[in-house]
Amino acid sequence: MKRCLHFLYFLCFSLLFGLPLTLMAQNPERQTLVDPLTISGTVGTQVTTSWNSGLHYNSPFSSVAYANMTLNVYGISVPMNVNFINVSAKQFAFSKPNFMANFRPSWKNFTFYFGTASMSFSNYTYNGISFDGVGMEYKGNKLRFGGFYGNFNHATTFSSTLDDRDAIQYLSDSLLGMNNVAYTTIPQFKRKAYAAHIAIGSMRNYMDLSLLHAADDLNSLPSEWYVYNVYSSNVIDTSLIVRDSTVKGKENLALGLKGHFSFGKWAMFEANLGASLFTPDIAREEVVLEGSEDVAKANKIMGGLRNSGFYNVRYGSEVRFAGDALLYLNFSPVSATFTYRFVQPDYTSLGANGFNQNSESYGGNLSTSLFGNTAFLNLSGFLQHDNMDKKQLYTNRVGSYSISWNNFFGDNIALAAMYNGVTQKQLDGLMVVPENLRINQITHSINLSPSYTLTLGNSHTFSLNLNLLQNKNRNKQMEGMNLNVTTTSFGLGYNVYLTRSRLSLDANYDYSLSRSFSNNYNSHCISGGTAYNIIQRDNLILSGNARLMMAYNIQKTEAQELTDSERQVLDQLARRTGLTASSEITNDFSVSARLGASLNYKDRHNASAFLAISNYSDNIIIGQHVAVNTDVRFMVEYSYRFASRLIKSKKSR
Repeated sequence: MKRCLHFLYFLCFSLLFGLPLTLMAQNPERQTLVDPLTISGTVGTQVTTSWNSGLHYNSPFSSVAYANMTLNVYGISVPMNVNFINVSAKQFAFSKPNFMANFRPSWKNFTFYFGTASMSFSNYTYNGISFDGVGMEYKGNKLRFGGFYGNFNHATTFSSTLDDRDAIQYLSDSLLGMNNVAYTTIPQFKRKAYAAHIAIGSMRNYMDLSLLHAADDLNSLPSEWYVYNVYSSNVIDTSLIVRDSTVKGKENLALGLKGHFSFGKWAMFEANLGASLFTPDIAREEVVLEGSEDVAKANKIMGGLRNSGFYNVRYGSEVRFAGDALLYLNFSPVSATFTYRFVQPDYTSLGANGFNQNSESYGGNLSTSLFGNTAFLNLSGFLQHDNMDKKQLYTNRVGSYSISWNNFFGDNIALAAMYNGVTQKQLDGLMVVPENLRINQITHSINLSPSYTLTLGNSHTFSLNLNLLQNKNRNKQMEGMNLNVTTTSFGLGYNVYLTRSRLSLDANYDYSLSRSFSNNYNSHCISGGTAYNIIQRDNLILSGNARLMMAYNIQKTEAQELTDSERQVLDQLARRTGLTASSEITNDFSVSARLGASLNYKDRHNASAFLAISNYSDNIIIGQHVAVNTDVRFMVEYSYRFASRLIKSKKSR
């Protein structure tokens, strides 16, 4: 691995500094030279401060400084990004300043990565997680390959003592040698990783093989995190010390195979497979099996992996598989997509995330355009179930389906309609689900949104939004609680832009009513805003904006005909809260205001600022508690975009 890194450093150095000299040597008779060095990019900063009288949803203070630049050295592009993030530690675990920098030079079909970067190889091996290290990619017409080596995580420690210094103070204390205050964060090992992939074929038809190896460094955390167990009774034998910690080091080897095939313009098929060998605790003993010839072969394979330093199979290591497939058909104006995906239980790749484990799913989508592309219809369906290994107590099956319609009547009228349905059913697993407790429900959602645009010197837009949401329990034997909930809502909107005055105005009203067997919830909301271009010239645009929102919410217990079991549940709730079936629970009023301004000068200088003040009430149904909070937030941001040449081109004599 070190030899590969040394070779990569040498290759990048040669390209950055040797290529310009080579170009000069190959063209001794040229009359002009390209600019040896040009630079362009953007630098900027953002500062945000906030105060909240109740729950702390945001950091009290945060600042960001960044520089995104591109150097061009004799035609070789070298993008660079530097980011510094400073977040106040009070009420938050993140107290250290986060400094990120990356350099990404490119030459022809090669791209090189230095610093903090990310790449994407496969859904089941490595897919976009940031690393700190070095990498390289080559993208040709018939051949593409790449790889990287670096760290996914940096080692962090943990203490119950909260450090309330902000990140700037933390950094200054570190420089002065005074950083001896513990801070609170989630402990983790330093995680080293490398990954590579190679694809053969065109972009329409190709095969792609990928690999990832990631492992935690057990020596990256301080010794106080471990309890040392010595197996020798008389003499302390350090070779027999086993580190036992609440933080477990992990190791992972993942392989991925992807195929993409196109059949003219009417069909495309893609398949993605992944296999993962995962060890949840690398402090455990290595596996040595005894038995038949097949066991001997397994020992030989594990021994080969161990002797090569590639992977150590330990007790607790597991092999899991995952995959997906997609078929796309296009017969204009109709197109269809069919998908399938499975992920075995406990499938783990330390370089990828974002997929549901222990699940299998099927999906389909159909879309078409009608009436000369003035109407568009889309149908989709999805079915998923879990418990693939048949070891869960119960099995869940979820289905979703939707239909959407968009229609345009001339240039002034538009209509959008959508229906969504979701079904959820609980099935047997290792245990049989009691019929009176089985989850079996369906949710319907209907949305209708017409709009009308009128142009009379200025553009006026009127919109209407109608919604119905119903959650219905389909298990007639379920006792003690009616889970049916129905919510209806509608909204009215108006927007106008006054061309001569450079002023835009909008106003909206929204109302919703939600009913269940025990509650009746009403909400009224009025909001409006304006934006005005104070100065609008070729080189200068100064604008201001304002927005106001007011909401009034009423929640009451529902006085309606109830079943005996529902009445018992409601009576128990009344005894705990002191409320009867006809008592009013709460009346809440919330208001928020926001003022902002933005400046653009010569398309290079951009500045913006806003001040937001909110006073809102959150109704927490459990315990019937109303939390009132006041939130104040201020933000200012500035960026400068530049494009300048540091060294002018020169003519030879």
